[in-house]
Amino acid sequence: MRRAFIFMIFILPVVLFAFSPCGHCELEMMTDAELSGVYAQSFYNDHALSGFSNFIIEDFDGDGNNNTALAIFNIYTTTYMEIDSLKLGYHNQYDYKNPTPTYGWDQDWENIQIGGSYEDPSQDFQGSEYYLRAEFDDISNSSGRSLESIAFGANNVKGDISADFNSFSGMIDNSDDNTPEYNGHRLNLGNATISAGDLNGDGDASEFEMSLSLDGPEKGYWVKFSEATVTP
Repeated sequence: MRRAFIFMIFILPVVLFAFSPCGHCELEMMTDAELSGVYAQSFYNDHALSGFSNFIIEDFDGDGNNNTALAIFNIYTTTYMEIDSLKLGYHNQYDYKNPTPTYGWDQDWENIQIGGSYEDPSQDFQGSEYYLRAEFDDISNSSGRSLESIAFGANNVKGDISADFNSFSGMIDNSDDNTPEYNGHRLNLGNATISAGDLNGDGDASEFEMSLSLDGPEKGYWVKFSEATVTP
């Protein structure tokens, strides 16, 4: 019950964040020619996978044990949305920079705008190669395994997210060189815009991930951008 409750706490706001009903859409009839051209293909680590979705058990953390369940979805989204407030992970947390535990939000964003312009669809926030990853201590132990972390993300995102980032827990790297410009718990980025995409022209778009971990340096709700900049 506890594991299921933790899962629901995480996945519900993520689903609302990524597929908010505030988005503008309508149904339209597809022609026969359009329907005949519909196909699905997923990618993972640059390897093409067949079908709309794939499910993999793998060794994600490199410890020699296949304890990670990974679901990959061939979904492409373009989004513009406005959200008044997003708050995740209010708890008493140990931070190596502040060993005195204090209560606070992992993520506290206000006046959020996802996408660059309501009037210009070309500035929508784009995402593809979505995945859902769950890590267990011992996935083969059906009666005693426990969930250690869960993550939702996309291997390819492009666009702007603007907000008052009162608290941001996560990592933002502007060049995917593993030397992030922002990395830590409960950072106050202020009123800023996170711009994600292929910033250095090498063809590698930014990765995005929102995770919930029960322990470790990324404990709590953690957001990652592999290739993004932050501007006031």
